[in-house]
Amino acid sequence: MMDSATAFRKALVPVVPSLRAFARFLASDAVRADDLVQETLLRALAAEHQWQPGTELRAWCFRILRNLYLEQGRRRATESRALGRLDRAARAPASQQHAADLDDLDRAMRDLPEGQREALILVGAHGFSVEEAAEICGVAPGTIKARTSRARAALARRYRGE
Repeated sequence: MMDSATAFRKALVPVVPSLRAFARFLASDAVRADDLVQETLLRALAAEHQWQPGTELRAWCFRILRNLYLEQGRRRATESRALGRLDRAARAPASQQHAADLDDLDRAMRDLPEGQREALILVGAHGFSVEEAAEICGVAPGTIKARTSRARAALARRYRGE
């Protein structure tokens, strides 16, 4: 004689094709329908103790499938509303945001006086020492220090909104 768990699992197998057909009707997508059936079977197995022998197993599984479909629809709707409330800039792909940030920095750098921009690029971007940058520009090291300091201060003011 079979135990109830084995009998339940044996009875579940012939229900699967009907579940797939119903899921395809609900989901209108074969892949999503298969996912629904798989999750339905998992839930049915997990809730096996709730099924009452002698009742219609097929109807019980269909109810699980339908409830799962409705639950997923509510979840998608909630996610869609939440995404709709996000700021458009926050939804922009990262590469576009980085490009916009670089364009903004480029404009800020072009707004600097030529001497400050040159000193900042040599010392800040290219990693030259103050003495090396002074030699390249043909000015005293103190001039490079002052230009770099003024350029950094101007950029800091711009990004703080001053």
